[in-house]
Amino acid sequence: MRYESDGAPDYAPPNGSWEEHQASEDAQSYLTLYYCEDEISKYPVREVTKVNDNKSDPNLETMSYGLCSTCTRDIRSGLVKNNRPYLFFCTNIKGERHLTGYYHIGWYSLGPPLLTNYRNGSIQDDYRLVADEMKWIYPPISFETVADETGFDGILTGFRKKLISSETTDALLGLFEEREDCSQQYLDEVRRLELINKRYHEYRYPTWEREAGFDWGSVQDYVGTMQAGEDNGTKQILETKMETMNIDPSLIASESVSNWVCLLCDHEFENEAPLKLCPNCDNGGGIIPARAINT
Repeated sequence: MRYESDGAPDYAPPNGSWEEHQASEDAQSYLTLYYCEDEISKYPVREVTKVNDNKSDPNLETMSYGLCSTCTRDIRSGLVKNNRPYLFFCTNIKGERHLTGYYHIGWYSLGPPLLTNYRNGSIQDDYRLVADEMKWIYPPISFETVADETGFDGILTGFRKKLISSETTDALLGLFEEREDCSQQYLDEVRRLELINKRYHEYRYPTWEREAGFDWGSVQDYVGTMQAGEDNGTKQILETKMETMNIDPSLIASESVSNWVCLLCDHEFENEAPLKLCPNCDNGGGIIPARAINT
């Protein structure tokens, strides 16, 4: 499935501040793991119904990665800075890992500053990615089959993310070429799971307090962009709050955090991972672990 740029809003690729990704087909690519629905879904889409941690990535609806979530900042940064062309997705299905889909990256942008990216005295850059092509397959390919058919035994080692050579990239693409594109079925399944959430929890994404699903018409609040090194005022405001509120920088890291506070509106909420936008004021960047605020 290819990205449709005709009629795209002025804040969506290839418009606005999105920059064309200068992918080198000779560069390494990434394999990355995501959490999937493997109990209530035929298709291994992202875990939309995960309790206290509704997943938005991989966001097939916008063909984006890292636009609406904070996951795997290092992968996204490494892909942009090293001109890496592909992001391959895999997941754990009933105890076994499988290869399910890929993005060919077409555009990137630098997102607004996030306090949860505060490290070593400053807020780290956070890139967002949009694919110009994606493909998702069914049934997914077991890692054992990948190793047997391509000779890539490295896929059998445990990993959360893995760099792969251009030769291995070509071998994986060969597996996809032999199989039907089921991207539309995956998209339909995401929508079905959202309706399950809405029926039982009022929202399509309950812990986000989000009534709408994702598409380019509903993500404008997530698309505020910056150039590398640019300070639009928000970063300075947030770093000033870090100082005046006696926030402990060592407790900013989001591992094992479920209680959050928005420094911009004082809203408190629970979620197993940081959100990019506050569920109350829809502002980005000011979310921080409640434990980091010294009282």
